[in-house]
Amino acid sequence: MMRRHVPITIATLLALLAAGLLVYQWAWLPTTLRVAVGPPGGEDARMIGAVAQSLARGHEDVRLRVMPTSGVAESAAVAGREKADLAVVRSDIGIPASTQTVAILHRDAAVLMTADPALAAVPDLKDRRVGVVRQQVGNAKLLATILEQYEVPPGSVETVPLAHGDEAGRALQEGRVDAVFVVAPVTGSTMTEAVASIVRAGLHLTFIPVGEAAAIVRRSPALEAVEVGRGTFGGTPSRPAEAFTTLGVSHRLVAQAKLPDAIVSELTRLLFVTRPAIVGEVPLANQIEAPETDKGASLPLHPGAEAYFDGEIETFFERYGDWFYLIVMCLSILGSAAATLVSRAANRSRARDMELLRELLAIVRASRDVENEDDLFGLEHKADEILAAALARAGTGAIDNAGVAAFTLGLDQAGGLSPSAAF
Repeated sequence: MMRRHVPITIATLLALLAAGLLVYQWAWLPTTLRVAVGPPGGEDARMIGAVAQSLARGHEDVRLRVMPTSGVAESAAVAGREKADLAVVRSDIGIPASTQTVAILHRDAAVLMTADPALAAVPDLKDRRVGVVRQQVGNAKLLATILEQYEVPPGSVETVPLAHGDEAGRALQEGRVDAVFVVAPVTGSTMTEAVASIVRAGLHLTFIPVGEAAAIVRRSPALEAVEVGRGTFGGTPSRPAEAFTTLGVSHRLVAQAKLPDAIVSELTRLLFVTRPAIVGEVPLANQIEAPETDKGASLPLHPGAEAYFDGEIETFFERYGDWFYLIVMCLSILGSAAATLVSRAANRSRARDMELLRELLAIVRASRDVENEDDLFGLEHKADEILAAALARAGTGAIDNAGVAAFTLGLDQAGGLSPSAAF
């Protein structure tokens, strides 16, 4: 009987092993998230690339796969089509409705600088040419927002694209532009290159404030008011000589809202744990910060990131405890069902053995009273059939030693029957 149930036992063990492997793959193998970021070689791309390499080196549970794009606009579009799990976007260029903020990678200031002392305020830019450094579409749109606040017709200001910050000094010196507009972190390479190029050109650098930044922010929550402190760009005398206010935007790492909270929580934790390790390679990483956690924030925060910032990350067993309970309960039910099936099979086997024994006992009783040779031959034939059935069941293990002994005793009782002697 035991040999009969060996295949069932092996099949059950293999099924449990397969289920265990699936659970392991689901729970323990690293999760790789696709992140759209660009342009290649830009500060955002370098930062995300450094984070991805650090996570890979540390064999972390969450990994990043970089999807290069031409810039924040394309990154937002890719995320909007849900072709990427994460994206680096700029707050004023359009955050996809399907995404939520994970962290602020850095905040950028919109700085207007000039070497013309006649340009002291934004209205003075009317009928002038402004050089726009990088991100032409987004930065030109932001400049138009500033001009609109001061009722300067956008068409009255000509924008001239500048590919890099270090072109600013030469463009001002050659008279190709009257002012330069840079949107970048105040301590980032683009901003410092622009300031340094103007200083190297021997020009007297001045900054044009956006004093009504707070009023603009009230109408456009994706923007923010930024104060550039005195001496931010160094120098003697200090650059700027006095602190001034301007508009600002934020570059954010956003995640698809449908991503599991646990994965985003772990990603957020790793982002801040990794930050000190990559600052030497990408100094801008030092500006990674937590976004606003207010429930009424204009740019919503992913619940997984919010759990990390609020210190409410669930442990592994808190997260998957219900699943473990269900798995144990299902295994218990399956075990009980298997035991019931085995028990029923054993009962049917015993019933079959008892039926054969009853038939054998009937032959034994009948053989004692038989006087006719033909009747005796018939009983012998029946005994042969029972013997064959018993031997076949004994060969498969369906009859144990006690059962074989019972059949042997019954056949011996048949006395003169030849089949008894053979068994």
